[in-house]
Amino acid sequence: MVCNKVTRWPLIMTTEKKEDPTIIVQETPDQEKYELLKEKLWYKQALRENSKTIDHKQVRLNIQADALPSKTFFIMNALAAIIAGYGLLADSVAVVIGAMLVAMMLGPISGIALAFIDNRWILFRTAFTTLVLGVAMIYSIGFMLGLININLPITQEILSRTQPTIMDLMIALAGGAAGAFAAVSPRLSVAVVGVAVATALVPPLVASGILLAHMEWKNAGNAFILALTNIVAIQVSSSLVLWLTGFRRGSDIEVKSTVVEFIKRNFISLLFLLSLTVYLSFNFTHMLNKQLYENKVNADISEFFNKNNNIIDTIQFDKRQDFTLIRVVIRGDTPPQASDVEKLNELLKADLKKELSIVQVRFIPVEIIEARNSPNLNIKQTEAAKLVKNKN
Repeated sequence: MVCNKVTRWPLIMTTEKKEDPTIIVQETPDQEKYELLKEKLWYKQALRENSKTIDHKQVRLNIQADALPSKTFFIMNALAAIIAGYGLLADSVAVVIGAMLVAMMLGPISGIALAFIDNRWILFRTAFTTLVLGVAMIYSIGFMLGLININLPITQEILSRTQPTIMDLMIALAGGAAGAFAAVSPRLSVAVVGVAVATALVPPLVASGILLAHMEWKNAGNAFILALTNIVAIQVSSSLVLWLTGFRRGSDIEVKSTVVEFIKRNFISLLFLLSLTVYLSFNFTHMLNKQLYENKVNADISEFFNKNNNIIDTIQFDKRQDFTLIRVVIRGDTPPQASDVEKLNELLKADLKKELSIVQVRFIPVEIIEARNSPNLNIKQTEAAKLVKNKN
């Protein structure tokens, strides 16, 4: 019996992986023309958006609304004054600038500018009332903060607002122009420019109130002059921008754009601005000459006393009635003699009023204490200077 043996082999199925099909799109001339056409349309749309004309009616309504004495105006400016006041007392630049994010002082000034240009005296009375009330409120808050924190010293941030110069006037003119241009432009935000304008107004007013609480009459007056300068400069530059952009209406009709007409409508502001310009220019010249005088005296005193292991610690200027007293504090090994001080007085130049410069020296001896078995370690002049510098 024959048995046929059948061997079954396992069936092995191999499947080959098919490659993913690649779609090749060949751009036709028609498609290229279509894409080019879309780019041109987008470009024309951007040009159209950028060249929108000024909506004079809407801008007038916006400025008039911002010039009203609203509850929001007083609340936001009060909060800005409080934040700015504590920033000044804490000598923090960042806090002072941050406070201006909530200030709203540009509105009434723009309202006054538009009132002059459009010859609208009802708007002028409204905007001027809002501005005066806002200034009085901010100043009062600064005064109260000064009384509450009467024991805190006057910081450098406060003192920096007590020396107005012609440069502050230029900054205010540029800020007012930027604010007015943002108000009339359909694509710019007035709020951003308002921060820069508020920085020029709120801190000087608050600083003046704080200084008045400390009975610093002269510095308080100078800080208020700075705020007044900024207000006038912002108003004049805003009026100029509004005039150049077509806001010049006489009652119900447009008037011609002439320099004479602009001067007539802003005569009082321009006269005030001219007076402030003369005063601030004189003030700037005086400060510059004072700085040059003090730098020259500092250099002469340092050259005269910085020897024999002596180091000048501080130099202070005290203006007296008939002379300028210069207090010098020296640390070192060898005290200067009275004859040295007399010789230095003869060498120093006269002060700004052509009066004598008198030096008064306070000497602080430096005693070196060493162990008995220490080697000879005489300190050099350069090493002494480094020690004093590190100490300060």
